[in-house]
Amino acid sequence: MSSRTASLGIGTSLRQRNFCRHSIVDHTVENLESLYREHVHALLGYAARRLGDPNEAADVIAAVFLAVLERPGGYDPSRGTPRAWLFGIAAHMIASRGRRRGAEYRALQRVYGQRTLAADDFAELEARVDAANAATAVLAGLGDLPPAERELFLLVSLDELTPIEAAEVLGISPSAARMRLTRARRKLVSLVETTCPT
Repeated sequence: MSSRTASLGIGTSLRQRNFCRHSIVDHTVENLESLYREHVHALLGYAARRLGDPNEAADVIAAVFLAVLERPGGYDPSRGTPRAWLFGIAAHMIASRGRRRGAEYRALQRVYGQRTLAADDFAELEARVDAANAATAVLAGLGDLPPAERELFLLVSLDELTPIEAAEVLGISPSAARMRLTRARRKLVSLVETTCPT
C-alpha cells in the first residue's frame, strides 16, 4: 500500500483507525508523529489551494500541528475522524489569517488614503530617490574638487551663469573655464556612477 493511499485512509483496517483515534487522545510523541505523517500531505494540499502560496500553506500546517501539541485532549472521537479534526483546525486558521489580512489591509488604506500607487507613481518615486542619491554624491564630491573648479561648477550649475559669464566673474579665459568645467563634471559624473550604480 502506498503512503498516498494510506494518508487517504484507503486500505487501513478499522483496528488501525481506532488505534489512531485512541492514540491522539493519549498524545504520545510517537502517535503524534504518525498522525503528522499520515495527514500532512493532504493538509498541505488543502492549505495551498486555499491560500495560493505553498510557503504560507506550510506555515499554516505547522501551526495546525503546534495547536495539536498545545491542546492535549482536543480531539473528540465522537465528533469525527482525526483527519476531519485536523482539516477543521486548518480551516479555522486559514479563515483567521484571511480576517487578519483584511483588517491589516483596511488599516493600511486608512493610513495611506484611498488611492493606490500606479506604476507611473513607482517610477517617479524611484527617479526621486535616484536623484536624491545622485545629489548627495555630487555634494560630497564638491568638497574634493579643487577650489577653482568647484567655484566655476557652482556658478554654472546653481547660479545658472553661462561658462563665458562665469569666466568673466572668475577673471579667466572662456576656454580655460570650459576646460575646468569639463574636468569638474567628469569627476562628479564618475563619482555619481560609482556611488549610485543603475
